[in-house]
Amino acid sequence: MGIAPRSVLDPTATPPPTVQPTATGVASATPSVAAPTFTHTPTLPPASPTSLATPTPIGNSGEIAYHSSTTSGQEDIYLLKFGDVQPINLTNAEGADITPRFSPDGNRLVFVSNRDGDRDIYVMNADGSNVFNITNNGVEDEAPAWSPDGQFITFASNRDGNYEIYRMEPDGTNISRLTNDRGFDLFPKFSPDGSQIVFSSNRDGNYEIYVMQADGTQLQRLTNDPGNDTYPTWSPDGTEIVFASDRSGNFDLYRLMLGTAAVQNLTDNLAADASPDYSPDGQLILFDSNREGDYELYLLNPETLAVTRVTSNTAFDADPNWKP
Repeated sequence: MGIAPRSVLDPTATPPPTVQPTATGVASATPSVAAPTFTHTPTLPPASPTSLATPTPIGNSGEIAYHSSTTSGQEDIYLLKFGDVQPINLTNAEGADITPRFSPDGNRLVFVSNRDGDRDIYVMNADGSNVFNITNNGVEDEAPAWSPDGQFITFASNRDGNYEIYRMEPDGTNISRLTNDRGFDLFPKFSPDGSQIVFSSNRDGNYEIYVMQADGTQLQRLTNDPGNDTYPTWSPDGTEIVFASDRSGNFDLYRLMLGTAAVQNLTDNLAADASPDYSPDGQLILFDSNREGDYELYLLNPETLAVTRVTSNTAFDADPNWKP
């Protein structure tokens, strides 16, 4: 489920914390388990300049943002225009710049970086200029995502002890806490109409998918499986949620139809598929996978289940996001 820095739920990362429900239904974290680690260090071939196989222009959006890393430890954000051979390097700071997400108008990117020590949330122009730290504190802030009107950013943070879901304005002001549970709440995403937020939580033992109103009320559990369900993302029409799960043993992509609660397995291989993101027209799903060795970006047709590889290099490419 997804931060390649991958998430705590990546199969190669530290195992996720175990949370045991109490008799009253309030989950309590196992005391011996540390806070989740959102990154892992992949085993990579010798460093070389990032180069991409020429992608085929697909979908109604021609650009994606993602982060890429090499054995040097540098993790930067890149912009790839379908049809181009080389991506554009948007950041080049010491440390890790990860999980880029376009604003609804496509003019800005929000992302996570530890360039100042701990993980904070930054906003910059879509061309990499005007980088600004909007959280700037001594805790770990993760997984930011814009509201569809661009008025808010939701994110996960351990600023109150364990990971909870928060909401703030794009300049970092007016922060409000939306969840309050002893489990870990991660990977929030606004629904296309902005009325709800989907996220992953282990508040009931293992990681499942939950949804709540954008103000944190009316919490509802959407999945119930012994495996770990995470990295949820909405379809553009709001009728489906695609997520990553290890319910079959390894992490694959699944689709939850909200009208019927039916779950469809979209990928099936022995590697780890994670970080799904729908194309703006809803025709394709972009994701990362280590199915061919290192992590690369792939496109999935959710109707035919055909998979096309997008990047091909010796770097670690992950957490892709389509430009609106």
